Amino acid sequence: MKRLLLALLCLSCGTNSTTGKQVVLHTKLNSDLNAERSFITDYGWNVTLTSARFSTGPLYYFDGEPAFTRREPNFFEFLKPIQTAYAHPGHYAPGNAVGQVLQPQTFDLLETGPFTMSDGTGITGPVRSATFSFSAPDGGHAVVVGGSAERDGGTVYFSVTAALSDIERTAKDAQITGCKFDENTIDRDETVLVTVKPRIWFNLVDFTKVDAGTPESPTLVDPASVPHIAFALGLGQLSAYEFQLQQ
Repeated sequence: MKRLLLALLCLSCGTNSTTGKQVVLHTKLNSDLNAERSFITDYGWNVTLTSARFSTGPLYYFDGEPAFTRREPNFFEFLKPIQTAYAHPGHYAPGNAVGQVLQPQTFDLLETGPFTMSDGTGITGPVRSATFSFSAPDGGHAVVVGGSAERDGGTVYFSVTAALSDIERTAKDAQITGCKFDENTIDRDETVLVTVKPRIWFNLVDFTKVDAGTPESPTLVDPASVPHIAFALGLGQLSAYEFQLQQ
């Protein structure tokens, strides 16, 4: 974090008339959930969310190209070491830091967005990639999600949580590095729109072995189970977070 702050300060001291000027970066967060808060995963589960709270950590923006999207292994690859199944296929070079938002915040994705985040700081110049991160301000869970999953006439009512330690198994310091930031140029005070895609969180989760539960008493997904590992891996997917300058 200190290195990023120094990078921003150093770049802002440059004499170039078109890059390196200090700017304010307003920030908004949204999700791609539809009005029903539902989506279909790659495993064919129709998931409907009834709760979805999570806490962001710092956000950082860079002028380097985004990393390759991580490949999504099939179910049986979960039996292999996580580091092998989810290694980056290429090295991410972030380049220069061009912006940041440092204030952690908690959001309920079932409320109507976009949500206004704390303002960040930045400098003028090109932007191409970003880092998304999670936090646990109260020392509890970083993510708490609940809902139902339907497939083949059956319904599973579930609740699933993730601590920072779950996310850190595949994302150092719970930071998702190399996310796509639609290539653009910061040339004045701008608004950054961050889009979170909950479907990606669940895309690798197979609810077959999760107890059905009930709407009044949903099943808490066991943190040691494969479905929970799959959910934690989904939280670390680059494609779950996209950034762009709001026009």
